[in-house]
Amino acid sequence: MKFNETLRLERETRGFSLERLSQELDIPVYILEKLENDEDFSTKDSYGRLYAKKVAKFLNIDIPQENKDENMIPKNPGIDTKVLNVFVKLFPHTVAGLVLLLFIYANANLFNKTTNIQINQIKQSYSNPSDFQNQRETQNPIDHITLISEGDVWITMNVDGEKTIINLKEGESKTVYFTNKVTFETIGNADKLKIVFDEQEVKISGREIIHNVFVDSEGVFYNGYNVLRGVPKI
Repeated sequence: MKFNETLRLERETRGFSLERLSQELDIPVYILEKLENDEDFSTKDSYGRLYAKKVAKFLNIDIPQENKDENMIPKNPGIDTKVLNVFVKLFPHTVAGLVLLLFIYANANLFNKTTNIQINQIKQSYSNPSDFQNQRETQNPIDHITLISEGDVWITMNVDGEKTIINLKEGESKTVYFTNKVTFETIGNADKLKIVFDEQEVKISGREIIHNVFVDSEGVFYNGYNVLRGVPKI
């Protein structure tokens, strides 16, 4: 027998009117009428289930069970929900992994580029590099360099510990004097820049942005190597 029919039968058997049952349980009469007349109210409606349980307990009858149909959400997540949960958990790690791979790829391409260093004598050529070195040793120490731009070049550097920024347009040049050392922190559009050191013209090509360049009285150093004495290709 359905719950609504059992409820009506039990109420009438015990001699309760709807009004009296309403007073006993503090439930509106129209709710009791709906429980007795609508078989789905006590199982499919959330409020109906609460009222039905209260009446069932008072009349000592079986509490109605919820109908489980295909449209109701199961307690255990279905396969789609499980997949979604896994995706949500793994998404941050996936993004981080992709960013790391892109970073490695970009750096691999950057460092795989060959850096070419070209050195030209401006005023006098020497058949033997040692001849030029011997002449330099008899001269005064180098205290300046000249920067010549073949395009738009931006430079951040330290001159004897004092930081400065230089922007050069195409065709512009600038002489930089120093006592101890000039350190180039960053050279933007480096393949457009020439560094003139004691009548020698140094041009580093192959990379648009370079670091780790400094100049002292001994020469022009790139990645720790004095390019005037030869530097391995990187």
